[in-house]
Amino acid sequence: MGFEADHYAGGMHLYAASLEDPNDFKPTFHVNWQSKLPWLEMHDDLPKYDSTLLHAPDNSDY
Repeated sequence: MGFEADHYAGGMHLYAASLEDPNDFKPTFHVNWQSKLPWLEMHDDLPKYDSTLLHAPDNSDY
């Protein structure tokens, strides 16, 4: 299960839960951090972007 977004032309977004083995894919950042549920706690050192990567300081690495 996935979707395409107009703001990432040519990109495909996939839901980790829909993959055969989600453990094969390690996240490298969080997006839309400002809109996460208040009870959701993530204790990692990954970069956190309040919006999409379009508004990140430098999205050339993603």
